[in-house]
Amino acid sequence: MKIMIFAGEASGDYYGANLIRALQELTPDLEVFGWGSKHMQEAGCEVIFDPTQLSVVGITEALKHLIFFKKWLKRLKKIMIARVPSCVVLIDFPGFNMHVAKLAHSLNIPVVYFVPPSAWAWGRKRAFKIAKTVDRVACILPMELDVYQKAGAKIKNVGHPLLNDIPQEIDRKTAASNLGLDDKLPVLALLPGSRKQEIESLYRPMLESCIRLKEELPDLQVILGLSPAISRETIDEIGKEIGLTPIVYRNKTREVIAASTACLCAGGTVTLEAALLKRPMVVVYKLSKITFFLVKRLVTVNYYTLPNLILGKKVVSELIQDDCTVENMVLELRPLLQKPDPSESAKKSLSMVRTKLQGEGSEGAGSYKKTAELVLEVALNAGGHNN
Repeated sequence: MKIMIFAGEASGDYYGANLIRALQELTPDLEVFGWGSKHMQEAGCEVIFDPTQLSVVGITEALKHLIFFKKWLKRLKKIMIARVPSCVVLIDFPGFNMHVAKLAHSLNIPVVYFVPPSAWAWGRKRAFKIAKTVDRVACILPMELDVYQKAGAKIKNVGHPLLNDIPQEIDRKTAASNLGLDDKLPVLALLPGSRKQEIESLYRPMLESCIRLKEELPDLQVILGLSPAISRETIDEIGKEIGLTPIVYRNKTREVIAASTACLCAGGTVTLEAALLKRPMVVVYKLSKITFFLVKRLVTVNYYTLPNLILGKKVVSELIQDDCTVENMVLELRPLLQKPDPSESAKKSLSMVRTKLQGEGSEGAGSYKKTAELVLEVALNAGGHNN
């Protein structure tokens, strides 16, 4: 059996690798190829292109790569015709993967979309497009079900992949000790994102806010969870420029969050990691002015941060665009850092996120196994398109 997978970002590459392993457990006779990065390659995928270095945020930023992606679509058509995959699996990366879905559908190749486009945020048109070109949708967020079902898509909530990885609780004192930190003093974890664009727009004001906070809380320990996609040199240069270099831990995001009193995060999946570990956070995000202008007119939600969206209320602070200032970061973080341990009220509110992220079906199975079962079902049931 041949499975073709498309993951365009670091998180998708991680999800893809775990999905491949789940597929391998269910069917040993498996050939996997497609777009991905090192995690998928290590899991046995033949990576024909690694798009993770091209990952961008925003509409205007993505336009720069438009011609490049169009050329790849022509090439992918030839590859699909030549290799005839039993199923195409798409993971997130909607700007490109929605075109891949259309291409595969036109060639009568079954498609499963794992981590589908955020139609609940960007409007129903995306959901209708997916319903026309995708055989099964494996969603990971509860607010995705309604909009896709109304569009006619065959969708199943498989639960969020992070539930496979994050236990119910990690003791902060133990986590701090393991990182060589003083558990009796407050710890602020900086999580500035995995894209160069995020580092450029967010990391400087993050550090400036830390300098201000350390003036009030001289014992504050500032640590950084560094993404493998970001070079240490980039971080060090900015730290030298601002005058503060945090303690840096690479590939230890979860440990960094667990050791923290509070987190200062770029918006994204990391906010769910912090929520599942019950760590209070302030979420910051900044796009180009043109992109944000367009987003404000397209997005149909009241919140931007995943924990708030999942619970339908504000449980963490959001500092978006013009609100993303040093002054506001200090204002929101100050009360969260007065004591070493996270506040019990914040932990209680965030604990509800885990409950909301549980999936359906396959008793005891995680999201990867549930998704793998869907992929094999679609692959074996050749051609069962929605239309």
